[in-house]
Amino acid sequence: MPENRIKDKPYGTYSVYSVLKTGLCVTCPQCGGMGLVTSKGGQYRFQCAGCGHARAKRLSGYRFRVQNLCQSCGRYYNVPILDRRRQSFPVLRVPCPYCGFVMPGRVEKTAQSVWYGGDGALRRGQDPIFGFDLWFLTSFDSRPVWALNREHLSYLIDYLSAGLREKPADLPGLRTEADALPSFMKTAKHRRPLVKRLKELQKK
Repeated sequence: MPENRIKDKPYGTYSVYSVLKTGLCVTCPQCGGMGLVTSKGGQYRFQCAGCGHARAKRLSGYRFRVQNLCQSCGRYYNVPILDRRRQSFPVLRVPCPYCGFVMPGRVEKTAQSVWYGGDGALRRGQDPIFGFDLWFLTSFDSRPVWALNREHLSYLIDYLSAGLREKPADLPGLRTEADALPSFMKTAKHRRPLVKRLKELQKK
């Protein structure tokens, strides 16, 4: 692999919530073509680019939290932000619930009606809103490997191909997108075949 360099993205850059702003790529259950799931004005919407099939689903509200890796005790934590005045800040300093160490963390906003984490539908290669198969979906060693959109796919290829990977200097101590990747994807012996598999998805 070429010894190129990549600066990692902040954690959540390619979360479902973030990708919904431009469109989450899924497989249309009607024609098998590509469609987009988006969120606007408190409503999820699916639209197929081929056959025009469409569906809609309303949100039921939002929740706010800070998720981080404590620099003191080394444990991951989630702290809900219930104060409406604090929910508008992109980054907040909150104490670790395990050891009390205070550090900055990114405020995450998610819909209460849909779970955006790494298990569940996403782990099965489906979108967590309508349950459609992701468009950029393949498998490696009997495990699903996916990207939420074309930009996310390019990031995965660039990250796994890089000879030098750097964390963003502007947000020290915070999680990055690479922290969300399963360990088998970051194993050195798997990177080359994974990149090959992901590049095949770019042809779709």
